[in-house]
Amino acid sequence: MCQTLDQTMPYLPHGLARYLMGVGKPIDLVEAVARGVDMFDCVLPTRSGRHGQAWTWDGPINLKNAKFAEDLSPVDARVPCPASQDYSRAYLHHLIRSGEYLGAIVLSWHNTAFFQDLMTKIREAICAGQFEALRQQLSTEWSQTRSRPKTDPAI
Repeated sequence: MCQTLDQTMPYLPHGLARYLMGVGKPIDLVEAVARGVDMFDCVLPTRSGRHGQAWTWDGPINLKNAKFAEDLSPVDARVPCPASQDYSRAYLHHLIRSGEYLGAIVLSWHNTAFFQDLMTKIREAICAGQFEALRQQLSTEWSQTRSRPKTDPAI
């Protein structure tokens, strides 16, 4: 994705919004913003939620995994959303494993809030002239998670 953006962005008109469809992993969004993309849409937050995956500031987690069966911590307390803070990983694990659709709803809610929080932090960093520092921080923090791009070793 990054290589494609590097090759195509110079040919897009300047001064107009640049839209990227179907790209949704958090680090991909950060890298696309670094290359000049302004808008995104992707089904990843809700599709992931429907399948038991939560995107967190520590990387993605799969709440179907048995290790979450007794984990009473919130999905991600750093995300300003009731779904992220008020439901335990154990409860969501139970809902997902039981096929209760509430689990998919709560995880979709959380994931949407996480992505909104990420984009807010990106906008704030751009306004403060700190985007590159945020980009490096997130790249370092997410380098060992599944949120890292598989096809671009240069990041």
